[in-house]
Amino acid sequence: MQQREFISGFSELKDLLIRTYHIKKEREFVRLYFSVNKNELLMHDYEDHKKVIGLCSNLQQKRVRDGLSINAYRLVIESLKHKSPSEFLIHNYQLYGFFRF
Repeated sequence: MQQREFISGFSELKDLLIRTYHIKKEREFVRLYFSVNKNELLMHDYEDHKKVIGLCSNLQQKRVRDGLSINAYRLVIESLKHKSPSEFLIHNYQLYGFFRF
C-alpha cells in the first residue's frame, strides 16, 4: 500500500467509529487504538475502550468486517499479513501522524 492509501484507510476507519458511536468531539481529537482479543482484530476509541468496532472476526480465516470502505478494507487486509495486526496498525497510525504520545 502507498502512504496516501494508509492515510485514507485510517481516516475512513476514524469516520466509521465517529458515525457508529455518534461521537460529538472534533474529528482531530478522536484517536484510535487497535487490539486483538479472542482471535478478533478490534478498533477502539483511545479514550473510551467501550466504543469498539470489530474489524476482523477471525484472524486465521481473515474474515474482514463487511461494509468497510475500500481503503479501510485494504488497510485491514495489509495488517493481517503481519504477525501482530494490532501492532502493525498502531505503529502505522503513529507513523502517519494521526496520534503522538
